[in-house]
Amino acid sequence: MIQFAGSSINDPWHDEQWQYIRKNIGEWHGWFRQFSPEAVWERDTPSTLTLREDCLNQHMTLVLKRTPEGMPTQTMERDLGFPGAAPYLCFFPTGAFSQGAPQRRPWSSFGAEFSLLSEQRRLRLVQLYKGTANGDHVLEYVTLIPEYRSTGRSERTLPDRYLQLNDFLGTWRGESLYLPATMVTPQLGTSYWQAQDSEAELVISDKTFIHEAVQSFQPIDPHRWQAGLVQYWLLPGNVSCTVYPQLPRNHCARLEFCWYLLPHRRQRIVRDYDEQGNWIGTFLSLETRV
Repeated sequence: MIQFAGSSINDPWHDEQWQYIRKNIGEWHGWFRQFSPEAVWERDTPSTLTLREDCLNQHMTLVLKRTPEGMPTQTMERDLGFPGAAPYLCFFPTGAFSQGAPQRRPWSSFGAEFSLLSEQRRLRLVQLYKGTANGDHVLEYVTLIPEYRSTGRSERTLPDRYLQLNDFLGTWRGESLYLPATMVTPQLGTSYWQAQDSEAELVISDKTFIHEAVQSFQPIDPHRWQAGLVQYWLLPGNVSCTVYPQLPRNHCARLEFCWYLLPHRRQRIVRDYDEQGNWIGTFLSLETRV
């Protein structure tokens, strides 16, 4: 069983945030791999992200450099002060994190970023939606960001192979750590996730201590499946995610990002919004296929 080793769930989650952020310290090399709203791979942009703690227990600096093809390098710098970033950016004991708008507002853009960490590898994913005059949000793009922490050795690259159905069919069980938006004590529970392929229909059952649902997905193309408003994407690098091509104003949203590290091991992070567009919490599940 994969576990949240070293986690302290008896105290308010923000008391541990600085320690969790530290697991991301270092120089990360990778690229921004952008996909269209139809899940078409459009471009790769090389990147280097550096996170350093320049004042012990007080301050960190993040520097991101991206170099689009044929253009000068773009640099973004961000400061982090103790105990960490704003509540809508939350870190987990594994070093994973999620950030996004605390509320989905009409006319304004809406999006979320997820990050999953495994030793010297990290995968981030960004979803961005455009606001419309009627309050709906329309998917603009999805960006997958595979990264390797610099260790002085030659680094491998992630495979371009798309995740296949057989990679995740079956039953997955594990532990879940839920961080509510109210910043009260985190909740530790269990997760159960099952995917079945039945006559060209993908049926997914998802049950955690805060959520239970069954959805039937129909195929759109080899890498996309749809159930109502939500789509399930299969991406390169053994990754899956959910997206909403068009998200109505008064509709809940459940954004999921999943990384299949090994044939029977994965990490899954989910960010939930209610019907009023309020962020209500985020959970991370560490799961094995049984």
